[in-house]
Amino acid sequence: MDVDLRGPGWVHRDGVVARGRAFDGDDLLDASAIAERFADDVAETESRTVVPRADPHTAVTAAADDLEGFYAAVVEDRTSGEADAAILVADGARSIPLYYGTHNGSAIVSDRGRVVRDALDASTDPVTESEFLLTRYVSGPETIWTGVRSTRAGAAVRIDDGGGIEPTTYRDHWPDETEPAASTVSERPASTLSEPAASTVSLTGSQSPRERLESGLERAFDRAVRIAGDRPVVVPLSGGYDSRLVASEFVARGHDVIGFTFGRSGHPDVEVSREVAARLGIEWRFVPYDAETWHEWYGGPAGETYRRAAFGGDALPFLAEWPAVRTLVAEGQVPADALWCPGHTVATPGERLPRFADPDTPAGDEGESGESDAVPPTVDALADYVRRTHYSLWEWDDDRFNAAVDERIRRGLLGDRDPDAVNDAASAAAAYERWEWRARMTTFTNGDLRAYENAGVETWLPLWDPAYVRAYASLPRRCREDKRLHSELAVDRYRAAAGLGDADTDDDPDRRSSGLGPAEVTDRTLAPIDRHLSLLRHTPVRRFTERDGRWDPPFLAPRGSWGERGSHPLAWDAIVDPAVHARLPPARNLYAIRTLAATNRIGLGDPESVAIDRFVSADRDGETDGSGRARLRLPTETDGT
Repeated sequence: MDVDLRGPGWVHRDGVVARGRAFDGDDLLDASAIAERFADDVAETESRTVVPRADPHTAVTAAADDLEGFYAAVVEDRTSGEADAAILVADGARSIPLYYGTHNGSAIVSDRGRVVRDALDASTDPVTESEFLLTRYVSGPETIWTGVRSTRAGAAVRIDDGGGIEPTTYRDHWPDETEPAASTVSERPASTLSEPAASTVSLTGSQSPRERLESGLERAFDRAVRIAGDRPVVVPLSGGYDSRLVASEFVARGHDVIGFTFGRSGHPDVEVSREVAARLGIEWRFVPYDAETWHEWYGGPAGETYRRAAFGGDALPFLAEWPAVRTLVAEGQVPADALWCPGHTVATPGERLPRFADPDTPAGDEGESGESDAVPPTVDALADYVRRTHYSLWEWDDDRFNAAVDERIRRGLLGDRDPDAVNDAASAAAAYERWEWRARMTTFTNGDLRAYENAGVETWLPLWDPAYVRAYASLPRRCREDKRLHSELAVDRYRAAAGLGDADTDDDPDRRSSGLGPAEVTDRTLAPIDRHLSLLRHTPVRRFTERDGRWDPPFLAPRGSWGERGSHPLAWDAIVDPAVHARLPPARNLYAIRTLAATNRIGLGDPESVAIDRFVSADRDGETDGSGRARLRLPTETDGT
């Protein structure tokens, strides 16, 4: 067996290699202690003479279930007399993915998917490659390369040289199926979070949903503060609720916090981030983006090195924060030993949680929410919803792939459960959130940790801490819809940390034209007039210094125009040569174009590489209609790409 680990921080101890940090109860373990914990548990199974005895896979899985943090491990299994074997462990966030495969009687394990692909000389798989082209990630343990697989969140996989692969899930995500009376749960949307909350009502005499979520939050940030120690915390501070919740919790604990953001001055994310940092009284860093610097970042050797290391064949590498993190570290704008805490959260699937109809109501009819697009709470209807919602980077129409992806989605929705487990709105919501947790969030979203790894910094995800994940999963469905209770908690915690007063007595003259107070406004609710006023509040001198001595007009384009070339607030579409853009179907976003580049269908700087009829079919009328409805020609066994 060949174990080839190339990322930083791996530690070897007694047949175990581990990376990261985790809590074992109240004990904080570094990578060395994590390795020793697994090694001790395996050694105990090997020394036992009683029969039956626990095997190493069982012992490792039990130990992984005890550990709570962000880590990965490769544990040698020395009990097999027939073939070398190892057990690969991923935490519940899959913060450090491992890739593996077997070829010609030998297994290979790496933290780089390309290393395994090269060792296997693997070709692409038409089904998983198609899935990647349509979503920018692969939803299961497979990658776009045949025979190359990756660890899943909360799983331990035993692999041996004989080709045996045995995965075990030790930590699943299936949120609460309790359906309390509507009167016990807050029904107000996030845009009116200043109204009194009804989510504090207790259920059956136990803690209320709000109290449970607060308890999980406290536990998660008590741990995060221990991880940080006396080091400052750096928070990528966007215009949303999640990152301000992270910043607010550290501020409330008296911790030194630095917020940062990136893009163009005037971008709603930038202006809201600037204001949140000012109200919290924390340092704020801004990394300006423009077309010229994107050419340098993406096309240079650093960009090539990052993309090659970060693409494991299962998720498109993140670009948004990669240049900002590298710039802040390279220029010494943040301490070298700082702990970086992105606002990734288990609550995110609530943003796309469908409204459910009565089980006997046909799809498209009005359901419990009063909406005509309510989804019947069945596995078939959920699979259709996932296809329509997530497999949408390109138009596509392929019956073979439709059948293949339907089975993949069902596995993601159910796990080992019977389809009958989905029979009402509560169980349907749990199944959908499980799909997002496993297929999208822990594969694609948490994959942006590779950008931080590339810059050589340490990360921790407080809102993915298992204590917060458990608390959030315990909430009734109506508290999870639209991230309702999570957002309510974020607003209240920010209001307290920033000294904004009680929402019930808020008569703040700074209330926006949107009708929202300063604690509730986000990048999506910041009105155009407030974007102008935000810029006026910051002097021309400061705006000038943000541009390194250059004066550029502020970015004030409306959100509806951001898909137009040159109009994105991150300016990142500059990585695509204009002539390449001109040859592609219209209305394609950068993610869609980058999936073509990642699968070697085009070169972003090479117009001659774009043979459009090679991967795009015309619509049913024989021509594209100018709306971007050209259909992706999905890969087949004979494509040879």
